[in-house]
Amino acid sequence: MRKNKVVDSFLQVDVSDLKFPIISVFYNPLDQPGKYVARMFDLDQPTDTSMVKDTLAELYEGFPPNLTRIPRQPNDHESVVEMWLY
Repeated sequence: MRKNKVVDSFLQVDVSDLKFPIISVFYNPLDQPGKYVARMFDLDQPTDTSMVKDTLAELYEGFPPNLTRIPRQPNDHESVVEMWLY
């Protein structure tokens, strides 16, 4: 089992080994109630890297520029806010 790595920002996270890096944003997930959580995925596979903040604006401060936002889809889990593609 891999240990989760909580970072303050994705700006210094090396994604060069990921085939298709995606940041999925959640609000109020079971493991972080009342928080916004951004989790790094490689396409549909979770990585060990995430950010946890009190507000969505705080999360955005730690995102690299020029990401593409994908809004929440009707079939997404209720805690999903949006996704960001590199």
